[in-house]
Amino acid sequence: MKRHLIANRVLALLSTLIALPLGAAMTKTEYSRVELIAEQASLPASGGTATVGFFLEPEPGWHAYWINPGDAGKAPSIRWSLPDGFVAGELRFPTPHLIPFGEFNTYGFDEPILLLAEISIPVGLAQVAVVALGGKARWVVCDDELCVPEQADITLALPVADGSPNAANTERFAAARAKLPSAANWPARFAVADGSVDFDVAVPTGLRVEAPYLFVAPRRVVQYGEQTSVRSNDGLRFAMTAGRRAEAATEIAAVLRYDDPDGNAKAVALQFTRTDGPLPPAVAQTSAETPATGTSLDAPFDVLSMLQALLFGVLGGLVLNLMPCVFPILSMKALGLVQLAQADRGEARASGLLYTAGVLIAFLAVAVLLVALRAAGAAVGWGFHLQAPLVNVGLGLLMVGIGLNLAGVFEIGTRLMGLGQSAGTGGGERRAAFLTGLLAVVVATPCSAPFMAGALGYALAQPVPIALAVFLALGLGLALPYLVLTFVPALGRLLPKPGPWMAVFRQVLAFPMLATALWLFWVVGRQLGPTAMGMALFAALLFAFTLWAHGRVAASTRAWGWRCTAIAGLAACVFAAAQVQSLGNAPAREASDGGQAAGRLGKLEYQRFTPELVQGYIQAQTPVFVYFTADWCISCKVNERVALASDAVGETMTARGIQVVQGDWTAQDPVITEWLVRYDRPGVPLYLYFPPGSSLETAIVLPQILLPETVIDAIDDAA
Repeated sequence: MKRHLIANRVLALLSTLIALPLGAAMTKTEYSRVELIAEQASLPASGGTATVGFFLEPEPGWHAYWINPGDAGKAPSIRWSLPDGFVAGELRFPTPHLIPFGEFNTYGFDEPILLLAEISIPVGLAQVAVVALGGKARWVVCDDELCVPEQADITLALPVADGSPNAANTERFAAARAKLPSAANWPARFAVADGSVDFDVAVPTGLRVEAPYLFVAPRRVVQYGEQTSVRSNDGLRFAMTAGRRAEAATEIAAVLRYDDPDGNAKAVALQFTRTDGPLPPAVAQTSAETPATGTSLDAPFDVLSMLQALLFGVLGGLVLNLMPCVFPILSMKALGLVQLAQADRGEARASGLLYTAGVLIAFLAVAVLLVALRAAGAAVGWGFHLQAPLVNVGLGLLMVGIGLNLAGVFEIGTRLMGLGQSAGTGGGERRAAFLTGLLAVVVATPCSAPFMAGALGYALAQPVPIALAVFLALGLGLALPYLVLTFVPALGRLLPKPGPWMAVFRQVLAFPMLATALWLFWVVGRQLGPTAMGMALFAALLFAFTLWAHGRVAASTRAWGWRCTAIAGLAACVFAAAQVQSLGNAPAREASDGGQAAGRLGKLEYQRFTPELVQGYIQAQTPVFVYFTADWCISCKVNERVALASDAVGETMTARGIQVVQGDWTAQDPVITEWLVRYDRPGVPLYLYFPPGSSLETAIVLPQILLPETVIDAIDDAA
């Protein structure tokens, strides 16, 4: 029996040695060379640690990235595949350098690098002759025009012995350690104030620091433009424009790179702790020994980024005109434009300008409110007001009033919509154009369009004047088509001529408005339950009765009676609407527990979002598709029906074992808001795909407008 066991072990050893040669080979990809090497020639049988190095050499003219790549790129990573009991530590990166990439600033390396990692070794390896270490390495390399993600399986086989060093690799590991930032226990603190992150580090007395630069390790805490630094009596002070995660940061790891007086590059690793309130003003040191390197801590203004955000704002506003929530208003303005086409050109231009003014003022009001609430600590985003049920009730009643007005139930207020009066009615038409501009923004907020996310995400991380400018750019984009039509007579002549068809079309437009009202009351039901929705519908009935009674005033010889009836109906409507919130009993949201589905969308079964659920799937290497939606978000609902509920998407996700998680932002949820901010979205929709081996930082973010092919292509590309 004993001989039999020995023979089996010998055969296993021989097969292992044949299949897995000792050492490792260099792997060549299209734009890189990679290799996994070890500092030790063998692994100690008694356990302990071994140091391995992930060697990465981009082709000439190409570069790889640091742990924080800056504005673009992706850090190298390894998804380890190790024997039981072995544990790999984090990769340690050398000090990076700044690599401008167009208008972006990235942190990385255009030279070969060796990333070090410590491998914990369990005891009791005596029975194993050879151990295989390795994993799936992923990285991104870029040149001046192109970025390419690459990957490779890297492996290393080491015998079990005494753990002695490998003389052939000693110099390579010594050189890699020399490039690591040295540990420094220098007092370091930071503060966030007025859109800026200020870093203060106490430099040891007598240390000469030239050309300092601070590489911040966490992503999205600061913006990666030029940074202002000043040498003060207390040490070094840096000022950078705050990023989207600055307010939530309590500890910030960073690497300070500088030159000594002889021009030698140095680097230290620092840990900054947040302080309450702003840092005290820096006092510049102006002695002959250490001259000041700056006199101002104001972060430089990034003109290119702002111009790009303004352009995206205008484009986003233009595309917003094509979203379903804006169609009713645009149809009404098109009908009014037919009338204006036959009128005085000055009157038409005035209408275009006043409509634009209404849009801009409404966007400005939304921007001021949104920025103020976020500054006060509220977790709000685009469309935040629709999370309040009473706002939806009020908007629903407004849509009922507009619909009945268009249907001819009552005539007073017709001028408010710019319809039913002759062109050139002067003040009435102008007031109508302005108020319609206000209304266009109100009905546009349930929708989100391409380019909007980038523009709004940038705006909400900037000082107030810049944020307001971006919102105004969005408004200009929304108003631009109508404005151009009123100023270009040739385009106006393409419109049909006025005629009896306008009266019919006006009545037809009442139905989209009434449908919008029904949708808003349905949202109230989703927020507060069926009882509250029933009361909201009853308030709408009373409001319709009020408007009908008011419409009878002009046709009756006893106007006072109908007027009193209308007032009584309005009072009853207001009372009923006020009861909606108190009658609210929000429908229970089924919790996702133990992997049980919480809902169904087409062929997809989804679970309710929690951060722990998503992180659990990521850690288990299970692919997961996460989408954030809201019942009041029309763009979300269109995407769900057109793409996510399609058979093609459902069959693809089911066949590949992709879990689906839904985050519902119908009511305010600070946790979901935090995730939206994490991925630079001011509001819903947001679609994330985490393939196996990904992390929260490497999620695939899908576009805001989905087709089945969009989702399937994203899954295929990730594979």
